[in-house]
Amino acid sequence: LVKKNVDRCQQLVESGGDWDRRNRLKAYSGLHLLTIRAHKEAAPLLLDSLSTFTSTELCSYSSLVVYASLAGAVSLPRRDFKTKVVDAPEIRAVFGADSDADRLSALSGQPSAGGSQDQDMAGSDTSSNKPQKPSSATPQPTAVNLTTLASGSASAEQQARAEPHLDFRPLATLISSLYHGDYASFFRSLASVEQNFLATDRHLYEHKHFFVREMRLCAYAQLLQSYKVVSLESMARSFGVSVDWLDRDLAPFIASQRLGCTIDRVKGVIETVRSDDKNHQYHDVIRTGDQLITKLQKYGQVVRLRGSERS
Repeated sequence: LVKKNVDRCQQLVESGGDWDRRNRLKAYSGLHLLTIRAHKEAAPLLLDSLSTFTSTELCSYSSLVVYASLAGAVSLPRRDFKTKVVDAPEIRAVFGADSDADRLSALSGQPSAGGSQDQDMAGSDTSSNKPQKPSSATPQPTAVNLTTLASGSASAEQQARAEPHLDFRPLATLISSLYHGDYASFFRSLASVEQNFLATDRHLYEHKHFFVREMRLCAYAQLLQSYKVVSLESMARSFGVSVDWLDRDLAPFIASQRLGCTIDRVKGVIETVRSDDKNHQYHDVIRTGDQLITKLQKYGQVVRLRGSERS
């Protein structure tokens, strides 16, 4: 039902919708894709919605930041993960908003202390408490463009203050530690994210075990990508777990061929198996050619049959 209505909205927007409705549809489509575990398709939509979010009837902006960060962390390649999540000004503004004043600045479209490490927090507090004077100078780009949040009698400031108070530190640590390879901190923050975000969100609760498993897989794949052979003890020490636990956790990923490696318990090492792209392309060409030949043979039989009927 949700997919049917989202597709219907997409058709209506393409037939003549304005930019506000297009931006709202991005948030709706992204959240729907997130709930069906289509993280790769949901991440671009949710991340694009951060700077133009007005769908406050769908979720709060804080929740959207959580959804976009989690979807990007589990699906984006490392380079895109760096530019769109780790260094994203919208996400950094909210993650760095330790006080209500900083948080208000981030949500109301003013530069926040969290968006840049060189910005003074006191300046952010002062700018959030003083009324803004009109200026003829060219305005500087803001960290989060949410000035359109205000509608009717409710101001952007009131809506920003109505945002739920969330401690983003576990999620910020999760993203930072995954990118920088601090896997022990990553595992600790992953447990906190599961308790504080996944287990308490109505959209993510049913998928919390799936997400935690996928995040562990991302971390394992990232570490193993740098080695040809790595000892089990060294890898277990990097993640802050025991060798037996790591062995049990890696086994399902290896058996399902989601990790290209083998475990040698006698030597106590993990050997990575590099995928041969040319070999994969060769097999794909053979398989596709086989399917094409089969279709041509069936087509030829139909043509010959029709020719015999005419004669």
